[in-house]
Amino acid sequence: MSTRQVVVVGAGGHAVSVAESILAAGYELVAFTSDDLSTPVLLGRPVLVEVPQDHVDSGGLVVVAVGDNASRERVWGVVSSRVPFEQLPTIVHPSATVSALASVGPGTVILQGAVVGSAARVGAACLLNSGSILEHEGTMADFSSLAPGSVTGGRVTIGWGSAIGIGAVVRHGVSIGRDTVIGSASYVHEDVPDGVVAYGTPARVVRQRQHGDPYLG
Repeated sequence: MSTRQVVVVGAGGHAVSVAESILAAGYELVAFTSDDLSTPVLLGRPVLVEVPQDHVDSGGLVVVAVGDNASRERVWGVVSSRVPFEQLPTIVHPSATVSALASVGPGTVILQGAVVGSAARVGAACLLNSGSILEHEGTMADFSSLAPGSVTGGRVTIGWGSAIGIGAVVRHGVSIGRDTVIGSASYVHEDVPDGVVAYGTPARVVRQRQHGDPYLG
């Protein structure tokens, strides 16, 4: 069987990380897409305005590589309206560990050294960055993310579009609400509601946030 070709939607720093996982997983990376064509070539591949229709028609794969959760949700909505779900693969770096008892949705990207534990459930277009851990029976709703080195205990629930920051630790059994951000290096020992930013050790809610508010610098 021939190697499946992939076009990556996105051409920023996160797309570079995702590209490495695509290549390591044995796919052929053929192009990136971006609204900004000031850099016409990335990693030796052309940067295009959009995914070519002939790539879609021929069964080519498309991977959305956008780091910000709300932006990824928006882009995913556009891409999935024209690309069949079977052409929106889950990308798992070979060094990652995904339990055979876990479930992972379409479009999710699992980078180097990440771990998805037994009976964990990961939704669509989620992001598990390098070295992150979703422990046993944990749940990540669609468009949520774990930053590099973040760790959750067992049976943690992460809501739709929520982001767990670099090196944060979430105690077992804790629930993180929808559209919530947990700051880097925080320790979360109790439930956190929808639509807030929380950080510290232990983490405390410091302000409200709306869907789509930026959180990546």
